[in-house]
Amino acid sequence: MNEFISSKSLIISLVLSFVILGYIFVKNLDPITKIVFCDVGQGDAIYIRVKNRFDILIDAGPDRKILNCLGRHMPFYDKKIELAFISHPQKDHFYGFIYLIDRYQIERFFISPIDNTSLSFQSLKKKINNQKIKIDVVYAGKKINIYDSSLVFLWPSKEFSANNLIYDKTSNDQPDYKLPILGASSLDSNHFSLVMLYQETNFRALLTGDASSLALNRLPKWQIIKTNLLKVPHHGSKNGLNEQFVRLADPQVAVISVGENNPYGHPASETLALLQALKTKIRRTDTEGDIVFKIKR
Repeated sequence: MNEFISSKSLIISLVLSFVILGYIFVKNLDPITKIVFCDVGQGDAIYIRVKNRFDILIDAGPDRKILNCLGRHMPFYDKKIELAFISHPQKDHFYGFIYLIDRYQIERFFISPIDNTSLSFQSLKKKINNQKIKIDVVYAGKKINIYDSSLVFLWPSKEFSANNLIYDKTSNDQPDYKLPILGASSLDSNHFSLVMLYQETNFRALLTGDASSLALNRLPKWQIIKTNLLKVPHHGSKNGLNEQFVRLADPQVAVISVGENNPYGHPASETLALLQALKTKIRRTDTEGDIVFKIKR
């Protein structure tokens, strides 16, 4: 009798396991795209799974929290990230990659033209090179097509970079990395943050990293009009958005990636007031956690 009960329990367990695995398999066949603004505290990390097949990570936050976000939103059987981007070399954007590289296969990195001589960023570059992952410096004008969607890079331009950066002649890395011009004309690294537009069918998401108002004001106006989704630059600081830019982009939703009770006072009250005045819906990782958008077919 006990043997019969044990056999029956085993059969039920196996059936339930197959049902659960079947559900997971069918669910992951659904060719939707999702964009996840990961809650990584005071930092940035955006995970995009295109058509449930192709994985993109834009920044990785300041620490291990990115692993938890990917664990929640990336299929457990998928350990490959096809494209990874570092919007600019500040620790709250790049340091999570230190942990990711040992756990995920990253096929290709794209980075801003600006360097950071800190030990942490140099350690990351060394890890990338040791794993023979291709690194490309990217400028405005580049376009990457993924199925019927695309990533279009809007900033920084080659001209702006050439006028405001100098080559680090001591670097043996390929491609050459650059440093800000020193002296009175020195510029903040946020001026060189990658800005990109993700497009799929009629959906447009403007992803701004930590771009400054100087950078935003130089973006081609025809490429930023009428966006569905705006990632608010620099955690909602007061030095990013301005009214002219927000009116032009006219986003339905603005996402602020920011840490709870952070010491910088982000997001700034001025930024929140601007978005509210223009009737833009605001979503924040410090109050909601991970923020997920699904693009319907």
